[in-house]
Amino acid sequence: MALDAEFARQTEELIQQTLQLYKKSGASPRVGQVWECGNIGDFLCGFFVGEMVGSALSAFQIVHKREPTENEHLEIVSIVEKYSVEIKEFFAKFN
Repeated sequence: MALDAEFARQTEELIQQTLQLYKKSGASPRVGQVWECGNIGDFLCGFFVGEMVGSALSAFQIVHKREPTENEHLEIVSIVEKYSVEIKEFFAKFN
């Protein structure tokens, strides 16, 4: 494990808290029109995953004052992937 335990814990907390916010607020009714996407849930799922990985990578850079290694990057992606079932189930509701 390349990431320190505290950073991994905080990343998991970020994912859990952000997903709960999405569950409370739902999605804008304009998503399909603005982004011209047919499957709104798939679009939002990809957006969410990108947001979580990007936020964690930015946090890593701030905390460690360097770019993550390839292994650290993959570990961050793996943390997000641990929530794939819950993420996909929620966003599938918008398809």
